[in-house]
Amino acid sequence: MNQTTDTKTTETATVPAQMKPFLAMATPKELEIFIKKIGDNAYRAKQVYDWIAKKNITDPDSMSNVSAGLKNHLKENFSCGAVSIEKEETAADGSRKLLLKLQDDELVECAILGALDGRTTFCLSTQVGCPVRCAFCASGASGFVRNLHAGEIVEEYMLCCRLIGKAPDNVVIMGVGEPLLNLENLINALETICNPEGMALAARRVTISTSGWTPGIRDLAAHGRQWNLAVSLHAGDDRTRALLIPTRFRRDIRDIIDACKKHKEATGRLLTFEYVLLQDINDSTEQATKLAKIAHEANAKVNLIPYNKANGAFERPSKEVIKKFENTLKMLHVPVTVRVEKGFESSAACGQLRSSAAAKRKKA
Repeated sequence: MNQTTDTKTTETATVPAQMKPFLAMATPKELEIFIKKIGDNAYRAKQVYDWIAKKNITDPDSMSNVSAGLKNHLKENFSCGAVSIEKEETAADGSRKLLLKLQDDELVECAILGALDGRTTFCLSTQVGCPVRCAFCASGASGFVRNLHAGEIVEEYMLCCRLIGKAPDNVVIMGVGEPLLNLENLINALETICNPEGMALAARRVTISTSGWTPGIRDLAAHGRQWNLAVSLHAGDDRTRALLIPTRFRRDIRDIIDACKKHKEATGRLLTFEYVLLQDINDSTEQATKLAKIAHEANAKVNLIPYNKANGAFERPSKEVIKKFENTLKMLHVPVTVRVEKGFESSAACGQLRSSAAAKRKKA
């Protein structure tokens, strides 16, 4: 039998890794078709799908009721177990930060965050590096490499589920990358995670964060799923915002407000403005007053994020300044929270774990 490196000559021939579909993304119908082609019993499709969707397993060797022959067929024709843990850090409060290795040896981050009330949140990445490169953020510091495939995003989620032995209470798409610049893969991944016949995470338990990429916000609104939206605003006016977000992917605040209104009209879901507080940049009472006006117009709540140092050019405001900013918003009747920090003593900001690993690789 002749085989080339980029084609599949028969139904059971090995498919090159870069061409293989992700087992994590396989639907019951696709598995039925595959099982039929290899001549196995039809009921095997349900067995395999249950391992994927109900037990978060994509490694065929861990599927105890699947035959050795079928395991081999799955490994030959699907990308299985595509995400693994390269490094893990655990904070004093039990939160876990994971550096994950992909099949091409690229690295991404995700986190498992616990709350005092017992709820668990997964924070997932959508890209290797970030093309937006906000001035204060570590995520884009080592450059943008590529988008994550939908199957890799789903495998991030599944790996975290395996670690805690259950599904999370919430998922936030706030890890490395600009999610709305990888919208097709993100939507496909979330449709799999939120499929009521599969993994069955409720759409309302998902929040998608964006730096304010308005074309993506409008596309997300058109899709109509009830995922929450969080927009990283970080300033009360466009001039200050221009100091923090490079021109290429920055949109005017007026455009952001209009796009967010469309999303809320389409979905009825919560809108949050994320606001990283930076000393002497965006932490003044004037900025708080401007932010309050924007929040009222967009009908949004505000989540204040005290800066985690990732770039020597910025500093965190004092506790007194943070409290004053918060109180100004409250006085102006804006719903506001201050993000509770999870106690990581090192690599605290998103992207720092990956940046540290990338630096070590260059030295090696």
